[in-house]
Amino acid sequence: MRKALAAIGLVLVAATTLVRGEKEIEPDTLLGHIKFLAADDLKGRGNGSEGLERAADYIADQFKSAGLQPGVNGGWFQPFELNAGLSIGPTNTLSISARGRTVSFTLGTSYYPLAATGSDKTPSAKLDQLPIVFAGYGLAVPQIGYDDYAHIDVAGKAVLIFTHEPQEHDASSRLNGMRAMPQTSLNAKAQLALSKGARMLIAVSDPTHRYDEGQFSLFKSDPDADDQGIPVLRVRRTEMQPLLDVWRLDAIARQIDMDLVPRSEVLAGATADYVESLSKNRRTVRNVVGILPGSDPARAREAIVIGAHYDHVGLGGRLSVTPDRVGEIHNGADDNASGTASIIEMARVAADERPRFPRTLVFIAFAGEERGLLGSAYYAGHATFPIENTVAMLNLDMVGRARGQVDISGLEASPSMEADLKAASGTYGGGLEIKRAGPGAGRSDDSNFIDRRIPAINFFTGFHADYHRPTDDWEKIDAAGTKRVATLALELAARLAERTTRPEFVSR
Repeated sequence: MRKALAAIGLVLVAATTLVRGEKEIEPDTLLGHIKFLAADDLKGRGNGSEGLERAADYIADQFKSAGLQPGVNGGWFQPFELNAGLSIGPTNTLSISARGRTVSFTLGTSYYPLAATGSDKTPSAKLDQLPIVFAGYGLAVPQIGYDDYAHIDVAGKAVLIFTHEPQEHDASSRLNGMRAMPQTSLNAKAQLALSKGARMLIAVSDPTHRYDEGQFSLFKSDPDADDQGIPVLRVRRTEMQPLLDVWRLDAIARQIDMDLVPRSEVLAGATADYVESLSKNRRTVRNVVGILPGSDPARAREAIVIGAHYDHVGLGGRLSVTPDRVGEIHNGADDNASGTASIIEMARVAADERPRFPRTLVFIAFAGEERGLLGSAYYAGHATFPIENTVAMLNLDMVGRARGQVDISGLEASPSMEADLKAASGTYGGGLEIKRAGPGAGRSDDSNFIDRRIPAINFFTGFHADYHRPTDDWEKIDAAGTKRVATLALELAARLAERTTRPEFVSR
């Protein structure tokens, strides 16, 4: 899962009445799938890896065994390409000059790209004598009247910003107290700079942090970067310090931290020169798609998608929460072998109880989630079952640590499904506490369905200390709890499949 903040909401409690079909999801069977998918042999199921391909073959075999039909022109796989890592070309340089002083930086030692233009051309980017503008923390938060770009023109220039946000350690701050805002991520800052016409973004650690958190050496061992439309460079603070002193930017940051007044400015005479020779490594990965045709020929023309991503972060790389352990296998038992195992067994039970599902069920194991929800985006744009006839989507992402509860998000965009959820929880005797919480709608593969105004619900059992770490192993899975979550999701799917009307989409 791609991490985001939780938002606590309404709590429902599952009651204890129901008679379903004879077949049930078995905890031991779920755990068996998780053990396979999270085994060291699959080396963390990184996108573009052999381990991910083995996982795809396994899922297809399980879908077939469950009784599904192939969902992609008679086959199980929907291939698509993504970027997985970078190849480093011969010339990569960055230098920043001001007031007769020039500081040169070294790739992988004192700077690295968080985002690269990356192409087969050499150089892939060449920027000469770009004027530099200081834009504070690179934030725009209109709801509180804070905007580092309000009185500065950055079009065609390099933008220098600090990481994090002002008043980060002040619980009473108007900037969301001590909780990080979505605008604080460097991806969000890059998109904001791009929207203002910037040619390049340069980020340096802000002065309130004792240690520079940049992962400079990691780029050497695992070169990788996003695509933000402009180069986004992380520079080491110690090398940048002489220029920060010349411009007195640490003092300015402390002033911003005190009063939340932006102090952006053109850095007179300052320029940046950048040459980038980086090419993106293109890899083919596969969504796995299986279909259970609806039992009612009239309503079978409409479908409910039930999805979970099966990729993880391989040996960690830049996606690891523990950079010092990069190179170790990040097995991703909870994230998201748990969701993948769940949809496999949901498919098995649904096929056994097909009369309960008048509408068609489309089961999809997505690749590319960890690299930006790419598999679900590809499916939404190239749906094998007509996207306009998809009435709802249920997503299971990190459902292996229930411990008696599950977080559900997405109902705010389709409140008509509240009754369906209550019916499902009222007839499922799992003793499962249902919270309106979690990472929020649109933070996982449900996002790409919500973007197409398809009601989507995400099931999630919470972040934990093993998230994106080598310690997310099968031994820590709550198999009985995973069964409860999967059964609840299947019961909700049954209610949606039986509805006489489509769930209404209200808003994002």
